[in-house]
Amino acid sequence: MREISNQKIKDLPFNRTVVLIKQNDAFTLKELYKTNFAKVKRYVLKNSGDAQQAKDVYQEAFLAMWRNIKDDKFSAESETAINGYLFQIAKHKWLDQVRSIRYKNTTFINRELEYDESDTDENEAQNRKIKLIMDSLNQLGERCQLLLKLFYFERKSFKEIAEIMEMDEASARNAKYRCQDQLKKMAQIIPNGPK
Repeated sequence: MREISNQKIKDLPFNRTVVLIKQNDAFTLKELYKTNFAKVKRYVLKNSGDAQQAKDVYQEAFLAMWRNIKDDKFSAESETAINGYLFQIAKHKWLDQVRSIRYKNTTFINRELEYDESDTDENEAQNRKIKLIMDSLNQLGERCQLLLKLFYFERKSFKEIAEIMEMDEASARNAKYRCQDQLKKMAQIIPNGPK
């Protein structure tokens, strides 16, 4: 082993490199590690990553490559096959991490949607308020009910309301404010209504 350790990894036949990896030859593993890291780091940096992420991904890839060679799940076809294989593992691991980050962002967006549940509470409160007003409106006299329905629901002008209710425009305006005030007072005294 000593004579091989003094030799550069690039000078070894590719099948010999595989044998040395299987034997856990420290020099071979170290040289292989050093030789391929720069390429993986460049790839990660160009694809939204930083130096620490590149190290993490590379270490995971190197370990996966080592395990696969030890378990005979990879056989080298050429001298550069191991380097290419290691790079492909690192590339796929980085892409998985990027997808995971996107997934987390999606999860974050979904969390924001969860906060919109307060809107549901607000809608329920608004619905209770509308029901309270409608209940109060139904307790008003017929003349007030008609006047307020014409103004708020049918969006009639005071001139149109005056014609329908057979009164002058100023009287229609005054009657609307009196009926509106009466409605507010009734909404306040109904149980569960605003105080």
